[in-house]
Amino acid sequence: MNNKMFFTIALSFLVAISSKMTQQLNADLRNGTVSLQNQVLEIKKEISGNTAELLDSNTLRVDGICSFDSNGKLETGRAFVFDEVSIGYATDAASGKEGALEYSVQAPAVLQNALVIITQNGREVLRLPFRDFHNIQEGFKVADEYTELKGLAYFVDGEQIEIKIKLATGQSLPAGAKHYVYFRASGLQTAKQA
Repeated sequence: MNNKMFFTIALSFLVAISSKMTQQLNADLRNGTVSLQNQVLEIKKEISGNTAELLDSNTLRVDGICSFDSNGKLETGRAFVFDEVSIGYATDAASGKEGALEYSVQAPAVLQNALVIITQNGREVLRLPFRDFHNIQEGFKVADEYTELKGLAYFVDGEQIEIKIKLATGQSLPAGAKHYVYFRASGLQTAKQA
């Protein structure tokens, strides 16, 4: 079956890393009972302090707010390969507005100088500057907001994922307003075939 180049690359990549997945997903990949689907994993969160944990063991899956599975993991059978990341920013006077904001504002300098650190079960997935993913002022369509990675990144099923934003030492977010970020990773996820 013909498909787009990224699909073929992602499928080959998943087969190559299948030993890192749960036994069930590894077997499903070998048996050909898994397909790949378009997916954007996202989380919107109010942040504060010097280090903000966007995704951790207390995370819940909530439509319109977070598409990661509960407890900061992907359920068994759900692995994800991605090559694009985006971070939006918004501010408001009130808390609890994660699902109500537009995330179309340029982040303050202190946040643009921060690091985004993504790990899964101790394995570093990405460690790059916030500014590299914050393209809100670039282009005219949603696709322009994403930064294409130079290599594929992945999350396997059943293991803890953490996403942190760490400000430079001694820095903090401006006081007064509430600060929100919108993290997105675009790629393909595994799904059981019907």
